[in-house]
Amino acid sequence: MSDLDRVKAHVLAELAKEQGEQLRFMANLDLRLVFGYLTAQFILVGWITNQVELAVQLVCAILLVNGLLFGVIVILLVRHGRRRHHASQISRNIDSALQLYETGIYFDGRIKNPDRQREKNPLLLYWHPIYIFICAVAFIGVSLLIASTYLV
Repeated sequence: MSDLDRVKAHVLAELAKEQGEQLRFMANLDLRLVFGYLTAQFILVGWITNQVELAVQLVCAILLVNGLLFGVIVILLVRHGRRRHHASQISRNIDSALQLYETGIYFDGRIKNPDRQREKNPLLLYWHPIYIFICAVAFIGVSLLIASTYLV
């Protein structure tokens, strides 16, 4: 192996390490966002169920803020999904450059990295659509509860 090949392999290995760290960080951040949003929804339901009567303007303001918060969460999750997809594509490119998908390069008759997902569709790779669905269910449920309790 030439010195240039060793330098390229080292650069690819460092880049792969950075992408792995970035993917782990983003997965942790997404979970924190979703659980933070769900916690806020539970707190809102707990507070609102203890109220005997609320002014219509206050209920409308609460629903508006709740809707804005949901919108921000959806935008963040969509943006994070795009960034995760990009980082995952970089990881797959690194794997291809290191010939991890080619049979027989590292092991006789086997692929070195068979379990890595090679799917191109980000909706099938990540939890973002499921996170957005969970947040949407919480948003709709809480909004319907508030609206039906105080606006009807």
